Amino acid sequence: MSNDGVTRAATVGGAPTGAPPAIELRGISKSFGPVKANQDVSLTIAPGTIHGIIGENGAGKSTLMSILYGFYEADSGEILVDGQPKRITSSSDAIAAGIGMVHQHFMLVEPFTVLENVILGAEGGALLAGGKSRARAELQRLEREYSLEVPVDAVVGDLPVGL
Repeated sequence: MSNDGVTRAATVGGAPTGAPPAIELRGISKSFGPVKANQDVSLTIAPGTIHGIIGENGAGKSTLMSILYGFYEADSGEILVDGQPKRITSSSDAIAAGIGMVHQHFMLVEPFTVLENVILGAEGGALLAGGKSRARAELQRLEREYSLEVPVDAVVGDLPVGL
């Protein structure tokens, strides 16, 4: 993934004036043997924005997000969260820093509903504490907050890719 792509951000909430970036990646590089998956990638994500990282298969998108989530360590570069350097070497480190990961479609359990997949993927059983009704209420709250439409009772295997 090169750092010459176009980035467009959609604001979903107001960030305090002068707030540091929520996430900043500086000069991230990662190679697998002779293959350079990421080379000097920098990305700044302001608080309250949503970004899409788009590119061809093999461009390094998943590698970059896997570095941010602690699945891989960068060969070089730096990660900052809320303006503070962070060493993220595991998903636990990422979660502690407030970073979550929504996996690609093929990592979902297709016979389960959207709601069941969300519960299954909730770190530390956070959505299990109050059962399905609490998880459903939380998803509905997030739908309203981010103006999303989530078919929580749909079976994942019946959904089109990208929904």
